[in-house]
Amino acid sequence: MEEQGIVSVTCADKRAHYRLPIRVPIFLKGVDVNGDEFFDLTHTVDVSASGACFLSRRELAITNDLLVSIPAPVDINIASPEDYEFKFPAKIVRVDNGLMNLHKKISVRFKKLLYDKS
Repeated sequence: MEEQGIVSVTCADKRAHYRLPIRVPIFLKGVDVNGDEFFDLTHTVDVSASGACFLSRRELAITNDLLVSIPAPVDINIASPEDYEFKFPAKIVRVDNGLMNLHKKISVRFKKLLYDKS
């Protein structure tokens, strides 16, 4: 919608990839605002090809790097279980502090798309 030179853009228009509202367990590895390294288990709120939103009790800063790992079952008959590791380097792009909840919603952008094998 354009009115007197102002263009209105909705959030959906800004998104390059569809967000799937799905709860998936994930491991997070990173450094919190106090400089302490951590390795936590949490779950997603939603996931897209380019990022994810998850819950955390940690105090995390925007622009911090994280490693997001999705646990997957491993076939014991395969010689290289590393092929089943789903690790995604990511950067924090948004932190929503919950007023009534101890958990914060953390949004990250993956450094490469989920389906990009390169």
